[in-house]
Amino acid sequence: AASAFAPLRSVGCRAKTDLRGGYDSTVGIDPSTPLQFFTTPDNTCPYAARSFIALKELGIPFETQEVSGRPKPDWYLKINPRGKVPAIKIPTEENAVVYESAIICEYLCDTKPDSTLMPTDAISRAQVRLLNDHCDTVLTPAQFTFFMSKDPEKDEELSAGLEEALMVYEEQLEKTGGPYLMGKHFTLADVHVLPFMLRLVVSLRQFKQYELPTEKLPKLLKWYELCSQRDSVRATALTDEKIKELYSMFLDIDYKFGGLNKNE
Repeated sequence: AASAFAPLRSVGCRAKTDLRGGYDSTVGIDPSTPLQFFTTPDNTCPYAARSFIALKELGIPFETQEVSGRPKPDWYLKINPRGKVPAIKIPTEENAVVYESAIICEYLCDTKPDSTLMPTDAISRAQVRLLNDHCDTVLTPAQFTFFMSKDPEKDEELSAGLEEALMVYEEQLEKTGGPYLMGKHFTLADVHVLPFMLRLVVSLRQFKQYELPTEKLPKLLKWYELCSQRDSVRATALTDEKIKELYSMFLDIDYKFGGLNKNE
């Protein structure tokens, strides 16, 4: 049964209960709550991490609601019919709901027009979106197909495919002069790919004994180190041990990563 509760109120605090994901978190919410952020327990989802980083970078007050279980509970499906995280709900805007990480991040930037997290000129905005599309359609399939492959004879081919996908970012940093993908400002282009890079580096080192080649990707590796130190990124980053634990489980269950794992 659903239970009412009074959520905590601060920037990025987490409302906890012993029934994580099983309660209806829409019950009893103070209508003045600025924003509810729905994510997995302990913020393990890289897609949700994008939105978390954007919220922190923009300084937007929010309350975190954890959603667990497969399938997602009925109350959450009323918020996001796709049953995925992240999603946000804005009680002060007649409980409007936004979901899909890229759309959430752009919406958040639209509420803070003076922020540099999303460029203002049309060409730069398009370039951010093209980089983000590359992450979703080229990089992540290459990443998870290599990671999940159980055929050692394919590792060289799959790692080469991954490095080819990563070269787009290396070349972008060369073009803009860095230190970030769009130049001097940290933007949604960085936010979009960072959670996947954080997991890629640790998981491939642990389970494939693979390191990103410094001779091929020197600028990208410097970018990675720089971005990893940002407060917003550190606030959402998983420990290396947590990544190893999660990705060991993915290997055990032959996880498909929503179709990104292309191994047959």
